[in-house]
Amino acid sequence: MTKPTVSSGRKTDGRSFLRDFLHRRQHPIKILGYTSKTLWLLIIPIVKNLVASDFDLQGWLRTYWLEFITIFIIVGWAVFRWLFVFYRIDGDRITVHSGPFGLIRTTVFFSEITAMRTEQGYIYRAVHAGTMYIETAAVSLTNNELKLVISRKSIDEIYALVSSRSEGKPGFSVAPKKRHMLIFSLLFSSTVSGVILFGAVIFSVYRIVGGELERRIAERVNTRLTEIDEMTLGLSKTVPKAVLLVGLTIAGGWLLSFLSNLLDNWNFCATRRGGQMLVKSGAVKKLRKVLNRSTINYFDLQQTLTMKLARLCSVHILCPGYSKNKKKTAAIIPLTGQAEMAASLRLLAPELSSQETAVTAGKGAVRRFITLPLAYCILPIALKGVAVRLLGRWETEITIFTLALTIPMVWKVIVSVFAARTTAVGLNDTACTLCYCRGFTFHRAVIPRENITGITLLQNPFQKLSGTCTLQIYTNSEKRVPHKIGGMPRRETAEHLAAALGTDRFMQTEKAQS
Repeated sequence: MTKPTVSSGRKTDGRSFLRDFLHRRQHPIKILGYTSKTLWLLIIPIVKNLVASDFDLQGWLRTYWLEFITIFIIVGWAVFRWLFVFYRIDGDRITVHSGPFGLIRTTVFFSEITAMRTEQGYIYRAVHAGTMYIETAAVSLTNNELKLVISRKSIDEIYALVSSRSEGKPGFSVAPKKRHMLIFSLLFSSTVSGVILFGAVIFSVYRIVGGELERRIAERVNTRLTEIDEMTLGLSKTVPKAVLLVGLTIAGGWLLSFLSNLLDNWNFCATRRGGQMLVKSGAVKKLRKVLNRSTINYFDLQQTLTMKLARLCSVHILCPGYSKNKKKTAAIIPLTGQAEMAASLRLLAPELSSQETAVTAGKGAVRRFITLPLAYCILPIALKGVAVRLLGRWETEITIFTLALTIPMVWKVIVSVFAARTTAVGLNDTACTLCYCRGFTFHRAVIPRENITGITLLQNPFQKLSGTCTLQIYTNSEKRVPHKIGGMPRRETAEHLAAALGTDRFMQTEKAQS
């Protein structure tokens, strides 16, 4: 009777040890993340030749023994790295060991966290894993203070600890209507962002499979698309392939942008609870965020020209630590109507009352704002003349490409007309409001005054002649990338800043600049 009891106890101890060992480490799927693209370049031809040899294992092993040793070394190194990355939670902090033999130790107190983000794609959901990012206001050499791929259960545990600081406080939530989100994403998706996203995907494929295999995949896809076109529309017989490629790129970019926007913002909900803001969203990739409201640098209301005409906008924020990732700002209110946006913003940030602007771009702003975009419109036409002389037989294609380049530049001229009428600045005792246009996007940034770290007025020789300047506002963020508002009247802007900041303080700023 005692023998089974002893054996059962040993098994229980073994399972407990294994459970404790895995609980403090990253999910085993992270081992694949530690392998290089070389592993896949080795595995793909090996498997392909195994099938070609009718599964002759002996001959196959004799031929590829060196590749197997290489794969073993790559996987062994990945396992070694995985073994020495582990973490522990000590009440009010999380400590992560990383690096060789776990000698690098990083400790973050929950009270110092400015942003926590968790991601779970469909692949990680299948194995009950996810990625957790923890950021602080500290300046670090890496992109993230802490980044771990751990089990969903562990993520929920840490998420509960971080968000517990506001537990029990009243919550105020906003959730856009899915019907409106579908329509708005359909109408206002950006082709440019879709093309950029497609380029990022191609680059990721290149990193994994290498250039040669990527070229073969592209050839196979191109052949298949041509066959489909010949069986259906037959456009390739009448439309030049270069023009068809541009059209497909534009359509594909728009489609990718639409799907990306829709899937990322689906099920979106933002909640203000005490000193924290809790955000969740995503259909395919599930995202959850915990943001420290006191560390949010500014709120940014963004619009394209079509959104402005349709009275729609989205609200973004910049939070220390959050800007280390690819996106500089994070949306807290997706695309929605201005009336609904204003009501939602009052719930999420009641401390930001309606802010007014005091100084506008002034008279003659339209002429100043459209001069450079108009000059850019001439460039494609001039380049077309040169290209036609050198490549006369491609005149049709060159004309179409010239038109494709000219349209966005003409659109920029139209955007600049609206920018000249909306560019403005206002600074009072509580906040600074900046209305400006960057590229094709209109911004209305509201910055709490205590988050402003620097103000500069710059003038180039042309601005000195016209009496204008470029106003730069720096905020308390890790990257010193200021808000730039060009074309502002120099005298009116200086007088407004002097009145708002105090003459002595403003004169010190001016002296430091000179």
